[in-house]
Order: sequence, then C-alpha cells, then structure tokens
Amino acid sequence: MLRMPQDTTGATPLAGVLVLTGLCSLGTGVFWHGIPFIAKHTYQFGQTRTLVLYAAIGVIYAVGAFSAGRLTRRLERWVSPRGVLCAVIGTQAVVCVCPIAFEGEWALWLAAGAGTFFASIIWPVIESYLTAGRHGPSMRSAIGWFNFTWAVCVAIPLFVMAPILQKHGEWTIGGFAAASLVGLAVLAWFPSRPGHHDPDLADAHVAAEYPALLQSARVLLPLSYVLSSAMSPILPYRFEALGVAVWWETPATATWTIVRVLVFAVMWRLDFWRGRWGALLLGALTMTGGFALVVAGPSLLLVLVGLGGLGVGVGVIYYAALYYAMEVGRAAIDAGGTHEGLIGTGYVCGPLAGLLGGVLTPGRGAGIVGVVWTVTALGAIAALRPYIRARGRREKRCAMRDAR
Repeated sequence: MLRMPQDTTGATPLAGVLVLTGLCSLGTGVFWHGIPFIAKHTYQFGQTRTLVLYAAIGVIYAVGAFSAGRLTRRLERWVSPRGVLCAVIGTQAVVCVCPIAFEGEWALWLAAGAGTFFASIIWPVIESYLTAGRHGPSMRSAIGWFNFTWAVCVAIPLFVMAPILQKHGEWTIGGFAAASLVGLAVLAWFPSRPGHHDPDLADAHVAAEYPALLQSARVLLPLSYVLSSAMSPILPYRFEALGVAVWWETPATATWTIVRVLVFAVMWRLDFWRGRWGALLLGALTMTGGFALVVAGPSLLLVLVGLGGLGVGVGVIYYAALYYAMEVGRAAIDAGGTHEGLIGTGYVCGPLAGLLGGVLTPGRGAGIVGVVWTVTALGAIAALRPYIRARGRREKRCAMRDAR
C-alpha cells in the first residue's frame, strides 16, 4: 500500500503540492504535446511552421526557467514565492482563453508563447516547495509522488482532445484556463515561502558520486528533450503518412507518456538506479533507438514500439536528473530553474535539428534522424567526461588504499 511521507518540519504539505502539480501538468500536456496537433488540424500549419513554433516556445521556456530563481529573489521584497505563483498562474489562465475569444493564428502564438513563459516560472518554484525541508528518503518519496502525478496528468489532454481536435482544438487550450483557476485556490495550502532546507542534513544524504552523476544527467536531460521535441511536431504528419485516423493520433502519441509513467513508478519504488551510471546509459540508448523508430519506422507498430522506447529513456533521464539536481542543489529554486532551463534548451535544439534534417532530405525521416543523432552523439561525449573523471578518482582512491 502506497503512503505519502510524513511532512517534515517546515516542509510544504505534500498533498497541496501534488494537487497543484496535477493541475499545472494539464497545461504541460497541452503546450508540449498537444500544440502540434492543434496547429495542424485547427490552424492548418504545415510541418515546417509547426517546428518553428516549437523552437520559438522552447527559447521562451529556456530563458524563463534559467531566470526563475533570479526573478523570484528580485521580487521577494514586494511579493513572496507563493505570490509569484499566484500572479503567473492567474495570468496564464487569462492568456489561455485567447484562442477561444479571438480568431487567427496570432492567438495560438500568444497562448503558446505566453503560457510557456509562465510555466517556466511555475515549475522551478513548485519543485522548490516540493523538496525544501525534505531530505534523504523523505525527499526521494516526495519526488516519486511528484513525478508520477505530473506524468499521469500530462497524458490526459492527449485523450481529451482527440474527439474535438479537427474543428475545435483551441478549446483544449481554453479548458486549461479552468484548471489554472482551481490552482489559485490550492495555493491556500502553501506557506508564503518554501520550507527551510538544512544544509548539513542535505549533505549527509549526498553520496560522493552524485555531483558527477548530476553533471552527466544535466547533459543527457536536454538531449532527451531534443529527441522528444524533434519528434512531437512531426508526429501528426507521420501518422497522416501511415494512414492513421485523426481521432487516433493523440491517443497513439500518448504511448510514450504512459510508458514514462511506468518508468517513474519503478524508479520511485526501487532504488537500484541511485548512484549507478548504468541507469543513465540505459536511458541514453533506449531514447535514441526509440526516436529513430518513431521518425523512420515503416509501420504504425514500429512507431509505437519507438514511442515506448523513447518513453523509457526520457523517463529514466528525467527522474535521475531531477533527483540529483535537488539533492546536490539543496532544493533551491535555482536548482529547479537550471533543471527546467535545460529542458527548454532541448525544446529549442530539437525542432531546429528537425528543420535542418527536413532541409537535407525533404519528405524523408533519414535526414532528421541523422541530424538529431549527430547532436545526441556530441552530447553523449560530453556526458561521458564526468564518468571518466569519477572513475579516475575511484581508481586513485583504491590505489592509495592498497598502498597503505
């Protein structure tokens, strides 16, 4: 039987954090996974224009997330972190109504761009509320509940939008405004600031290998989003080429998000992956192989298998990166901001790689796979460096111990 961890002194009640996480994750599902289908079927975007839209909102997300901690500190003399959440969630709700209230694709650009910017501020602050005041097993359990909650809720819009996608996809964006308004009420459970995080207790739970693992995970994390964000804008057109019915497109896309939920559940309940380099290697291999099948697979079955592989890899990398970031970074908003900013960087590079691959081999998936794999290979080399240094330090310690 699953039980939530007892809230430690000064920590924000976990139930409140999880409810807000679920509500805000509905928007994540709309903005990052649903927008390509809305752009194609409701606004008649072509593949190139959809990739450009994705790259633009990726830039916005990265800039916002990297500056979230600095922005929150500058505003702190006037408004608390809870006040920041209240302001951005409320404004996000207003912006999401624009595609319903106004005609024209400019309303889609405004909702996607502004909604993404506000989300880039929301998530680092929520992640700080989640982990501040929790250490060791308590933090691990809280992160498990958090990851499971948002991953489930991100998949929901992909099923809800399917019946209305072709004619009224904009209502999916507008519907998220209602969830945002409910989120404002949930903030009553939050203290004005995240809980106190004890540096000594935090350091006691950080193994010697964690900083190096964090360095590698922070290279692989944006690479995982390079793959997923290069894939998402072209999925509607892949499904069209394979003869998939419109009503089945978004549920089929949800395959990788459902697999990610299962991966999160396994990593949450089992500790085999903590401190192990093999987990990061598994994530890197499965996500790159899965991406190739999605983009170049000749049948729907292979595309679905590829989506499953991508879900495994992205899930492993995300979970590990967030855990190491919050343990080593002591649950600060800056730690969450860096985590989310790296995701945004992937959201920029993925569509750009897709655009370049499309130029090199128009109408074929091979060029996209080649360009994205090249980017991924370069990143993988960078991710190996912390492992090599950590292995060198281990061998040096063993040699010194043997010499004594």
